[in-house]
Amino acid sequence: MSWVYRAELRRSPLWKVFPVLVAVVLLVLFGRGRSWIGVWSEASAAAQIPAFYLGPAMAGAAAWAAAARRRTGVAAGFGAARPSWRIEAVQVAVALTYGLAAYAVGVAAAVAVTLRDGGPSFWWPGYALLGAVLITGCTALGHLAGRGARSLFAVPVVCTLGCLVFLGVAGFVPQGTSTGVGLAVLAGSPARTVAAWPLLVRAAAVLSLVGLAVVAGRRLRTEGPGPEWRARSYGTAGGVLALAGSLVLWALAGPLVVQRPASADPLCTDGVPKVCVWPESRRYLPELGEMAGRAGALPGDRFRVPAQFVEEGVDGRPLDRGNGFVLREGETWEAAIVMAIATTEATIPMPCRRAGTEQWELISWLTARIAGHGVPASVHGGPPGVDQAAIGRLIAQSEDAQLAWVDQRLPHGGGCG
Repeated sequence: MSWVYRAELRRSPLWKVFPVLVAVVLLVLFGRGRSWIGVWSEASAAAQIPAFYLGPAMAGAAAWAAAARRRTGVAAGFGAARPSWRIEAVQVAVALTYGLAAYAVGVAAAVAVTLRDGGPSFWWPGYALLGAVLITGCTALGHLAGRGARSLFAVPVVCTLGCLVFLGVAGFVPQGTSTGVGLAVLAGSPARTVAAWPLLVRAAAVLSLVGLAVVAGRRLRTEGPGPEWRARSYGTAGGVLALAGSLVLWALAGPLVVQRPASADPLCTDGVPKVCVWPESRRYLPELGEMAGRAGALPGDRFRVPAQFVEEGVDGRPLDRGNGFVLREGETWEAAIVMAIATTEATIPMPCRRAGTEQWELISWLTARIAGHGVPASVHGGPPGVDQAAIGRLIAQSEDAQLAWVDQRLPHGGGCG
């Protein structure tokens, strides 16, 4: 069997496009941004993102390879000496070899560039395995479609575009009110992790699809009634039942990405206020320490600063309650926003809080003051009615000018100041 696999590996038309597949993986990995480097959870998620594009590409490539073999009759030649299901399995295995090998190059690259600064929380395999599941499923679908195709071009194009559209519309892990089947993620917060059982049932579903591609694919290679044709019908029916059963388990398995337990050993800054993060976020600790110092230096006669700020999930509180800050794509601005809002809430009692622009202006000033700069170019939007450019200019003025501006927005009298 191994010589057949090696021969097919050399003869497969996929070897011609393998360098292109690797180039696509590396371009997607490093072209979207590099803020994930040095954070293991984010690196694992980033390594998985190329699968979103590689999966549809492999669906088209597998369909093309299968259709090419069908037209040339090469597989039938092998089949004269070997059982047809083995030949079909070899062809699927060859397609998966090229697809997963290209994907593995990207995973290895993500590990290599994160290894130096990532710390002891070495690698998160769940996200990377999820990408392998996606690629395997798309490849099996493409092979199955290509075995019944008469055209070398139409079916591969349809497979590629069909998988890409499906993944774009419903492929991602649901967030908030969104829906999706949970085959891809966009980011890897250390507060969340891939649950083992939902990942296993997804793997079982795509392996069932691979089995169906083998048994149904060999049925498509020959036509006509007879004992062998009937055996293939039974095999196809078994493959369909296995796939249906795994899809039922998939629907009942629960969410793929779940909250991690509270960190037993978070990393925290010195002094008061203190900022605590997950060990995976160690690279952000110096900058967060500087922000905590600026928060602690706010005028004590005007502001009450909480003693501690945490990254979401570090304290074990539910993530959907809005507790803690999130470090998205290497940006600490949201941490400054959370610190500013918490400081405002600790400073101004609920009955004294003003509705409208003034309070948002105060929060924006606190955010910029804690961050040490105005809103970054990478951050878009902001509180309604607030001139962020004016806030950026304000924090460059003298302390007296800033506090005079602040006093106009802090409530006074009636127990409010």
